[in-house]
Amino acid sequence: MNGDDEMVDGEPPSLVFTTCRFNESGQVLAWNLHLRRLEEAAEKVRCPKPDASSLLEALQSSINEHGPREGLARLEWTSQGVVNCETRDVQSFHSPLVAITHPAPQWPRRFQGIKHGSWEQYLKAAKSAKSAGADIALLVHNQTIVDADRATPLLLDENGLAYSPGPEQGGVASITLSLVTEHLESNGIPLRRAFLTDEMLFRCKELVVVGTGIGVLPIGEIDGVDISLGNHLTNIITDALKIAWEGTQ
Repeated sequence: MNGDDEMVDGEPPSLVFTTCRFNESGQVLAWNLHLRRLEEAAEKVRCPKPDASSLLEALQSSINEHGPREGLARLEWTSQGVVNCETRDVQSFHSPLVAITHPAPQWPRRFQGIKHGSWEQYLKAAKSAKSAGADIALLVHNQTIVDADRATPLLLDENGLAYSPGPEQGGVASITLSLVTEHLESNGIPLRRAFLTDEMLFRCKELVVVGTGIGVLPIGEIDGVDISLGNHLTNIITDALKIAWEGTQ
């Protein structure tokens, strides 16, 4: 089932969710981080504390139903203490990605940085990108990039630092980024949180998006403007994700 595409939009406090990736053997990448995301998000939106055993049981049941192939699972915890889980196949993309910009949704501060029950604006951004012939929408507030419709933007600056918007800037806290940060820094690329401005985009060496479904992919164009392409970030992050998957064995 295509959980994100067919979800019914509600009020932000109605639920929290996370999207997990699993391999052909049913192993879930970074389950402990996904559980922590749900626990922290539930506290912020004032849902009951998530029941870890119920969540894991529903997740494993959905993965078994999905069959022996790689996929994504959208796992929800509602304000009524109900677990919902829907799986879908991993979407493939052509690289580099073509992006458009789209207005970022705005919510009260306690809903920033988490995945909650009012997600329709993110889905509309993705649909707008598709309608425009693009692959992904970069979400913009006050003329700066603060997130993307299904991933987190990450920019390699000419100064050697990597910049990415976080919850303080209006983006969703990224599990994938947390998995690769240490590997980036051990390879000489410190990560800093920041709004991504036009000036940074013009001078950047590389711009990628990272996420559970996307993995890591470069962006080569935004609103018809070419973006510098490289493979340094992509290679390091690909290696980091490989290491993370090996840790699930």
